[in-house]
Amino acid sequence: MRVLLTTAAWPSHYMFMVPLAWAFRAAGHEVRVAAQPHVVETVLKSGLTAVPVGPDVDFAQLHRKFVAETDPAQYRSRDAIITIFHRIAEMMTPDLVRFAESWKPDLVVRDPVAFAASVAAEVAGAPLVRHAWGPDVYATDPGKWLAHHVLERLGPTYGLYGVRPPAAFDRLAVDPTPPSLHIDAPGPSLPMRYVPYNGPGVVPPWVLEPPSRPRVCVTWGTFTSTATDQPDMFLVPTVLDALAELDVEPVVAVTGAERELLGDVGGRARIVQDLPIHTVLPSCSAVIHHGGATTVLSAARFGVPQLTMPHLFEQRLNSDLLEATGACVQLTAAHADADAVGAAVTELLRHDAPYVAASRGLRDEIQAMPSPPETVALIEETVLRGARADTGD
Repeated sequence: MRVLLTTAAWPSHYMFMVPLAWAFRAAGHEVRVAAQPHVVETVLKSGLTAVPVGPDVDFAQLHRKFVAETDPAQYRSRDAIITIFHRIAEMMTPDLVRFAESWKPDLVVRDPVAFAASVAAEVAGAPLVRHAWGPDVYATDPGKWLAHHVLERLGPTYGLYGVRPPAAFDRLAVDPTPPSLHIDAPGPSLPMRYVPYNGPGVVPPWVLEPPSRPRVCVTWGTFTSTATDQPDMFLVPTVLDALAELDVEPVVAVTGAERELLGDVGGRARIVQDLPIHTVLPSCSAVIHHGGATTVLSAARFGVPQLTMPHLFEQRLNSDLLEATGACVQLTAAHADADAVGAAVTELLRHDAPYVAASRGLRDEIQAMPSPPETVALIEETVLRGARADTGD
C-alpha cells in the first residue's frame, strides 16, 4: 500500500505524525511525506522520504506578516484564520496534486490544517485520514466553522482538477489524546497511543544523574514566541525570575530563535538548545509551558505535573482540558507575573499535592491506548475496507 502523509508549513504538526508513519513503514507499506520546503529538513531527520510541495513558507513568518497587515479587530475574527489556511492550501495544491496523480497513493493522511490534502485525495480516489495533534480542534465550534468555510473556499480548486468537493474532509481521524483529554469530533476516530517525538538529539549525561533539587523544565514550543511581534507572548524571562526564588533546578529548552530572545540568563538556569524535550522530561518534577499539545502530551506521557500559561485558542483548549484532570495549574497570561508563577510552582511541588497522582493517571491512560502498529492495522481494516466497498471491489 502507498501512504501519502501531508503536512503544511509547521514542523511540530509533522512530528505528531512520525510514529504513525514509522508504523506504516514497519508494516511494509511505502510512505512519502509531502511538505512545504520549510518542513523538508524535519522530514528527512525523521528518516522518511520527503516530497517538497509549494513555495518555501515559514508559517510563523506568514502569521506575523498577516498580523502586521491586518486590523487587530479583524485578525481576532475567524475570517482571518480561514484566509491564512486557505492561502497555504492554494500554495500547496498544484504540486501536491501533480505528485498524487503520478504516485497514486492508496491512502492520504493529513495534519489538521493541511487542507490541500483533500484535493489530492479526491484526485487520487484515495480515502483521507486526519491525524490530530492533540485534543481535536474539529470537536469545537471554531474548528467546525474553520473546516466548513475552508472547504467552501476550496470549491473552485476541486473543480479545476475535475473533482467535486467532498461532503466532509476526512473519512476518519487518528486521535492521540488519552480518554481524559479526548473530545468528540464529527465522524469516526481511532485512538492511538501518543509516542513523544520531538526530533533527533543526543541525551546529555546530566539527564542521567538524579537531580539534587527538583528539576523544572521550561519550554515555549516552536511557534508561540515567534508567531507575532508581541513580546508578552514569550514569558520565559518572567518564569526564570520566579524560579530564581525557589530551591529548584531550572532547565530551559529553547529553539535557536528563542535563545536570542532570552538573552543572558547568567547562572539562573541550564539552557539547552534544540534538545528533544522527551529526553529531559522523565527526570523532571514539573514542566512550565505555553499549553501547546506537544508539551501537554509529552509531559502527560511521563506523568509530569504541568503549569500552563496559554495565549492562543488551541493552547487554552488544551490547558482547560488538562486542568480538569487535576494534572496542571493554569495561569492566564494577564496574571502570569513572577509571584504568581512562583506560587503555582510551589503548589505543584508540594509533597502532598494531588497533581502527581493525576499526572500519573494520564500516563497510565496513554500507556493503555493502542500502539501505532495496532492503529495501522485498524486503519487497514476500517478505512481501506470502506474504500473497497465504495468502488464495488
